[in-house]
Amino acid sequence: MYDLIGNFIITADPWLGRIQSEMDARYVEQSSLTNLFTENKFWGWAGLLSIFVALAAIFYFQFQAWEQEDQEQEKLTPKQKEFVEFLEKASNQSRDKN
Repeated sequence: MYDLIGNFIITADPWLGRIQSEMDARYVEQSSLTNLFTENKFWGWAGLLSIFVALAAIFYFQFQAWEQEDQEQEKLTPKQKEFVEFLEKASNQSRDKN
């Protein structure tokens, strides 16, 4: 009877997805990112700070470019604005045809 139950458990383990008995208990996952913050705190935080500064610089300069375009648009005379709108419509129409 015990053999029958044992055979059923051995057969059912892979079917149910239980592979705990096959895993090596001595295996420890090593994460470089976790080690960076636990062992080298300075470099971990310095890396995060540099990523933040880089993203902030990208957003800052992009917003500056948009502001400059808006200011240049405001400097145009009404005739120039009309011409720019005409060119934009023409390019949109040619893009739609393609």
